[in-house]
Parts: sequence; C-alpha cells; structure tokens
Amino acid sequence: MNIMDIYFAPSKAFAALKEKPQWVTPFIIVLVVVALTAALTVNFSRDEIMARQQETLREQGRSEEEIERAMQFTSGPIIFLGSAISATIFTAVLMLLFALIINLFVPLFGGESGFKTIFSVICFSSLVLVPSAILKLILIAITRSPYVTTSLALLAPGLAKDTFVYKLLAGFDFFIMWEMILVALGINITNGIAKKNAYVLVFVIWIISIFIGVGISSIFGRGM
Repeated sequence: MNIMDIYFAPSKAFAALKEKPQWVTPFIIVLVVVALTAALTVNFSRDEIMARQQETLREQGRSEEEIERAMQFTSGPIIFLGSAISATIFTAVLMLLFALIINLFVPLFGGESGFKTIFSVICFSSLVLVPSAILKLILIAITRSPYVTTSLALLAPGLAKDTFVYKLLAGFDFFIMWEMILVALGINITNGIAKKNAYVLVFVIWIISIFIGVGISSIFGRGM
C-alpha cells in the first residue's frame, strides 16, 4: 500500500490494512520523527530551556554550584540523546498501551478484537505526527521557544502555561484530533465496529487520557 494514502485516501489505506495488517514501517517512521523532533526542539530553544531551569532551581533554593552543574548538563550533547531516547520510549509505550486498551474494549462496542490490526491502524494514524512535527519545528525555530502549540490553547494566549486550564486546552491538539478521527475510521473499517461506536470509544479514551495527563502534570508541578 502507498503510505501517503493515510493522508489523502485513509479509507483505502485501512481497507488494505484489513486485508494485510502491517505496522513496522509507520512505527519506525513515527519513532524517528519523534526522536528528531525532541533533539531539534532542544537545539532550537536551548537558551530558554536553560533560563527556565535556572529559575526553577533558584526557586528550589539550590546552590550556585548545583545550578552550574545542571547548566553544564543542559549545555552538553547528552541532553540531545536523552531527549530523543525518552521521547521515543514514551511514544512507543503510549502507542502500545492505546492499542491494548482499544483491543480490550472493541468487542464491548460490537467489533472484533485483533491486536495486530488495531496496532497497524494506530501506527498509520500516528503518521499525522510528521506534518505536525514539521509545523512545530518551524514555529520553534522562529520563536526559539519549546512552548509552541497547535491546540485549543491558541484561543487563550494570555493564560499562564502552568495553569490547569491551559494544560487542559493544550491537550486538545488539532493534529491529535485528526489522528483520533483516523483511528476511529480505521477500526470501523478493519474491526467491524459501527462508526458511531468507533468514534465514541476512541474519543472517550482520548479525553480521559488528557485529564489523566493534566492531573499528573499538575501534581508533579506542585511537587516541583
């Protein structure tokens, strides 16, 4: 199948996956893009990252020696590798977990389970990360800040980025919304789940994950 079909003819792409599930190529592409995006984001916005890190460490009452050691780490090459590896592992685990959850609930919504097929749908749908990464890297390169967004947070530019409302709005990213639509369409075609049920299942899982993510982020932020 033509991998570009996922952008321009998704129904055709998912029909091909129904006949022959395949996930390796899109999975590798997604992970490579995620790794490159993480490393380039650090490269383009290192100054702001270092400034914010210094501010955070001083708020925590760290000594100048400790701050200097932290800055040496941030200014060194290991931060690129660390960012790329952590982002890659996080994305891979998230994709696998998403596939497992959908595979678990699909039969309850009238469809047929099949992990390989569902994971193939998720891997191809995740190729939406490619145009997303290109756009975000352009914005990061222009602004020299890692805090760019393509989400509902654009509607509230005055909100502080550490507030619950901003984090919640930022969770509703337009590219991820596109990805969720593709996943729902995909499992409707490949796993025989009714279209309405497919959208309900996928979007409920997504929205719950947003609230969980924001909650964890808020707790972690207070702990910092």
